[in-house]
Amino acid sequence: MADVKSGANRRLLLAYADSSADLVAPLRRAFEAAGFTTQTAPADQAETAAAIDAASAVIVCWTPAGVASDVVNLQAARAQKARKLAPILLAPCSPPANFGGRFRLADLSGWRGDSTDKEFITLVHALHGRLSGRLFSSALWRSSYLSWGGAGAATLAAVALIGNFGDLRQTIDGVINPAASEKALTATDAKVEEVLILLKQKSAQPLSADAEAAMRESIVRLLSAQSGARGNAADRLAAGDIEGALADLNAAAREGEKAAAGLSETWQEIGALAYATRTFDAIDAYERAVQLAPKDHVARSQLGSLYIRAGFLNEATEAFQFIYQNADDNVMYAVASGNLGVIDMTRGDFESAERHFNEALQFNVDTGNIQGQASDLGDLGELARIREQYGAAETRFRKSMALYAQAGDIEGEAVAQARLGAVARDRGKRTEAIAAFKRALDLSSGIDDVIGQSFALSGLGDVEFDSGNFEAARTYYEQSLAAARIVSASESEAVALEALGDVAEKQRDTTRAIAHYIDASSIYSNMGVTADVERLQAKMKRNGATPSPEGAEH
Repeated sequence: MADVKSGANRRLLLAYADSSADLVAPLRRAFEAAGFTTQTAPADQAETAAAIDAASAVIVCWTPAGVASDVVNLQAARAQKARKLAPILLAPCSPPANFGGRFRLADLSGWRGDSTDKEFITLVHALHGRLSGRLFSSALWRSSYLSWGGAGAATLAAVALIGNFGDLRQTIDGVINPAASEKALTATDAKVEEVLILLKQKSAQPLSADAEAAMRESIVRLLSAQSGARGNAADRLAAGDIEGALADLNAAAREGEKAAAGLSETWQEIGALAYATRTFDAIDAYERAVQLAPKDHVARSQLGSLYIRAGFLNEATEAFQFIYQNADDNVMYAVASGNLGVIDMTRGDFESAERHFNEALQFNVDTGNIQGQASDLGDLGELARIREQYGAAETRFRKSMALYAQAGDIEGEAVAQARLGAVARDRGKRTEAIAAFKRALDLSSGIDDVIGQSFALSGLGDVEFDSGNFEAARTYYEQSLAAARIVSASESEAVALEALGDVAEKQRDTTRAIAHYIDASSIYSNMGVTADVERLQAKMKRNGATPSPEGAEH
C-alpha cells in the first residue's frame, strides 16, 4: 500500500480488484504527475472507512473483476455515502447502476497511460475543479488585512484581486481557448521587494507575517501575468504606477464578473437538465453555479432541495439559512423558511418545523403565491397527521390539493393525494387509501416524477402490510426502493428498506430483516437522524443482532 503524501484536497484513494493492478499502475503514475497523491484502498473495512475519511476523492476503477468483487463494491458504497465517489471505467464492463457518484463516469477503457489523452485531461480538470471547492484558490482571501478600513484596505484588496483574478481568467480562457497559458516573465526578488515596499507605504497599518507572505505571492503572480489587462497592470505596477494598475484591473474584473455570471447560468442549465434523475450531477452543477454567483438565491435553493433529497441535511440547512439571512423578497424568505421546516420535521423537531411552515405560509399569502401556500398547507397537514390529528390533516391536505390543481401543478397534486392516502390508512380506511395512493401513482407516472412514484408505491405497500398481504407489500416496497435509488432519494430509500425489513421480520426471515435494517440505519445515520437510527437498532436487537458501537454499517 502506498503511503498518503501531503497535499490538501488532492488525496486520491484508488479502489480496484487486485487482479486489475497492472491496469491501475499507469493511472496512478498519471495522477501523481498531475499533482495528486494516491493511496490504494485497504481491504479491511475499518481501515477503508478511515482511508475514505482522509481522502479527497475515491477513484473506483471498474473492471470485470472489480464489478464481481464484494470488496470493491463495498468500497464504492462507502465512498458514495461519503460523497467522494469518482467512478472510472478502466476496462469494458457494466458497473453497478446504483453507485451514482459526484463525478460522471470517466471512460478510460481504451486508455493506455497517455497523460495528454482528452478523456484523462477532462477527468483531471473535473477533479481539480471539484476538489478545490472554489475558483479563487489562494489562501489570500483568509488573510487578516482584508478587514482593514480606508484606502489601505482598498489598495491591498485590489492586489488580492490582482493575485487571484488569474484563476478565473484562466478558467474562462481554458473554455474559449484551451491552448491559452500564462506567459512566463522573470520577476527578480529585488523587483518584488520594491513593489511590496511601495504597497506597504500605502497602508497606515503594518502587515502581519502571513499577510506579507500572501502579498508577496500576489505580486509574484501579477509580475508573471500574461498580456492584456493583467499584463498591462503588471507593467504599470513594476513602474510604480499603482493607480494605473488598479484602473486596468478594474476593467478586467468587470469583464471577469460578466464571464462568471455567464458560466453560472450555464451550470444552472446543466443542473436543471440533470435535476430529475441525476441527483449528484445536479448537485455538482448547482454548487459550481453558486460558487460563481453566490447571491443567486434561486440556484442556491435548487441546491438546497437536492441536498435534502440526497440526505445531506447539514448542507441543506446551511444553504437555506444563507438564503433566509440574505434574501431581499418574501418569495425567497418563504422558500427558505419552508425548507428549513422540512429539515426540522425530518429531524423530529416538530415545534420548530411548525413555526417555519406558518411563517412561510404567511409570506406566501402576502405575495399571492398559490403553489407556495399549497406546499405549506401540505406540510402543516403532515405535522397534524404525525400528531394523530387526522381531521385537521385531511382538511389541510384537501386545501393543498385544491390549490395545486388551481395552479396546474400535477406533481403537487400527486403529493397531496398520497398524503390523503396516508390519512385514510391511519384511519383504517383501506379502500379509500388504495384509491388515493393509486391516483397519486398515476399522476406521478404521467409526468415521470420518480420520487412521487416511490412515495405512492410505499403507501400501497403499507396498506397491503396492514392487511397481512406481505408478498404484495414486499413487491410494492421493492418497486418503491428501485424508484428512490434512481434519483438517490435517501429518505425514501431508507423508508423502503425499513419496510422490507418489517416484511422479512413478519415472515420470520430474521437474517434478511437485519440486513435491511442495517442498510436503512446506515442512511439515517448519514443523515444525522438519531431517532430513526435508535428505532432501527431496537428492531435489529429484537431480531437477534447486536449493532456495532461504530455504527450499523460496520
